[in-house]
Amino acid sequence: MRNVGRLAGFLTLLTLALGAAGCSSVTYNNDFDPTIDFSSLRTYAFLEAADPTQADRGLDDFTEKRVMSAVEDELGNMGYEKARSGAPDFLVNFYLTTQEQLDVTTYSTGWGYYGWYGGTQTSVRQWTEGTLVIDFIDVSEKDLAWRGWAKGELQPNLSADERTRRVNELVKGILGQYPPKS
Repeated sequence: MRNVGRLAGFLTLLTLALGAAGCSSVTYNNDFDPTIDFSSLRTYAFLEAADPTQADRGLDDFTEKRVMSAVEDELGNMGYEKARSGAPDFLVNFYLTTQEQLDVTTYSTGWGYYGWYGGTQTSVRQWTEGTLVIDFIDVSEKDLAWRGWAKGELQPNLSADERTRRVNELVKGILGQYPPKS
């Protein structure tokens, strides 16, 4: 009898652990203007805010620097060059949005031979979902050309090295969708 109770408890914990792990996955997506010739875009620069004191990308200064560095590395690996002088072919902008999420799950904790003894339990999980967005703006058209984003659970308790690795992974995943496939 005690073993059945322990088994039910273990299965409940396993289900919750797998459910929580499933919630922390990252999804990637993108959208683009199909009229733009992306092969003509070779040089880039980061979009500068007209008033830097009012610019808010939703990121702390350290994370903003990590994102800029990761974007530069990935675009460099893809053969794009950061414009040193003159007008770039496209501008890069990025920002983070957040939204509080709530997950309520009710599950059976019962056991028994000809019926269920026990009842149900409800678990409530609250977390912050973040969306990191990277935009490419076509300078010649002065319009958004491409947007890629990653959406997942924010992990605020990471070390500095873990944050850098995480940002690099996210940026690589987002820019891995560029150039778009029509």
